[in-house]
Amino acid sequence: MRDAAKTPEPMGGRTDADSGTRPMFVIQEHHATRLHHDFRLERDGVLVSWALPKGLPADPGVNHLAVQTEDHPIEYGSFEGTIPKGEYGAGTVTIWDTGDYELEKWREGQEVIVTIHGRNHGSHRLALIRTGGDDAKPQWLIHLMKDQTPHPEHDDTQPYRKPPSTSPGRGLRRGKTVVGTRTRAAGTVHPMLATAAEPAELRGRDGWRYEMKWDGFRAIARISGDEVALTSRNGLDLTPTFPELAVLAERVRGDAVLDGEIVAPDEHGVPRFARIQQRAGLTNPRDVDRARRAVGVEFYVFDVLEAGGRSLTGLPYAERRAMLEDLVDGGGLVRVPPGAGDDVDAALATSRELGLEGVMAKRALSPYREGRRSRDWLKLKHTLTQEVVVAGWRTGNGARADTIGSLLVGVPDADGRLRYAGRVGSGFTDRVLSDIRSRLDSLAVDSPALLGVPPEDARDAHWVTPALVGEVEYGEATPDGRLRHPVWRGWRHDKSPAEVRWERTMG
Repeated sequence: MRDAAKTPEPMGGRTDADSGTRPMFVIQEHHATRLHHDFRLERDGVLVSWALPKGLPADPGVNHLAVQTEDHPIEYGSFEGTIPKGEYGAGTVTIWDTGDYELEKWREGQEVIVTIHGRNHGSHRLALIRTGGDDAKPQWLIHLMKDQTPHPEHDDTQPYRKPPSTSPGRGLRRGKTVVGTRTRAAGTVHPMLATAAEPAELRGRDGWRYEMKWDGFRAIARISGDEVALTSRNGLDLTPTFPELAVLAERVRGDAVLDGEIVAPDEHGVPRFARIQQRAGLTNPRDVDRARRAVGVEFYVFDVLEAGGRSLTGLPYAERRAMLEDLVDGGGLVRVPPGAGDDVDAALATSRELGLEGVMAKRALSPYREGRRSRDWLKLKHTLTQEVVVAGWRTGNGARADTIGSLLVGVPDADGRLRYAGRVGSGFTDRVLSDIRSRLDSLAVDSPALLGVPPEDARDAHWVTPALVGEVEYGEATPDGRLRHPVWRGWRHDKSPAEVRWERTMG
């Protein structure tokens, strides 16, 4: 499609790869008939390319269209110049950002997940997912992952910068950068994770301590002088969402890194997941203040990872717990909940009596295994819950004829393929239904990303990009991975679809 005698664009020729280095990426601004960005990844000696009509997404909740184009030669990664009028893609090309990338997943023609490390705009974890189109022009979406994991060799101390505005009629604001909310804090600590278990596994076993399981958002709190930073399990910055928890600086003796749960208690003091949903994902100060007046939160601290600049993760849990109680002055919005003894049945009975979701069992001699799921920590729930990826919806009947009747959800299998897990049709208030509908309308696609949807459930379904994670409560799961009697609990803004896995063995 290009004439080498008429355009300055490189035509290829280089076939050797740079041994021992990570592959390159480049994002080029292309002022053609319509302004867009070209996103290119080095792969097998070429630049695999996508056109992004609206540039890179700056918000994990808003995906952008990506149209795959022809592969380009490696040399095109350094091209800047003007393609003459009359030639394919006529217009000016400049480099918006370039650098290298780390590959997490490459399913040919289906899905790509990479972490790019740009010289101009920092490190960002991105997913490209094919949603339709034909072989000549396959259509994808590009998604900014919430759980960004910058590489330690790259500087991630700069805030995230949104791509320049491409609003119709406004053009590209050259020379200016729109600074958005920072999505990941430097020095992020990933918490230790628990494994689902049954009470029978712990009866008669010594060396275990029990705690209540709190129904909220897991968070790591870093206290440094008068400053407090809160991050989710994936490193998302929760500090602007819960500003009242800055009181931690007054309740902790010296600098520390703490592990705990942000909860929203009801009028009886019982943490309720539905209440904290009203605070989730808010960063605009006005929205945060309004939600804060309606729903208060507290921070329940249950572990200490660092104190006075000294790492404590190698110490036994029982020793860390004793140090925590001396370190934190519980009161007001900050609490150090008491332990629940060493008897599993007594702990579960207390949890039920208090109306809580279950119990945590922790091996007394276990170290803190940062960022790892371990059987040194076990979770025992009174009801079964499961994170799910929303991939579609069906119209309701009667009073819900104009909104959502049920959500079609899935859970990724061991190979990362999203498999149908059933329909969720209860647990919604009118307000929740309106919120869900507005979210899903912006993610509409023509074909399902789910495998194994029965024809009767696919009938009259509206499909969406599988970019949002929710949580359901259910009765049981069938051996083929279908949830029975699922009830909607709420969105999990702190999770990405790639993280979702079955909590326990099905059947």
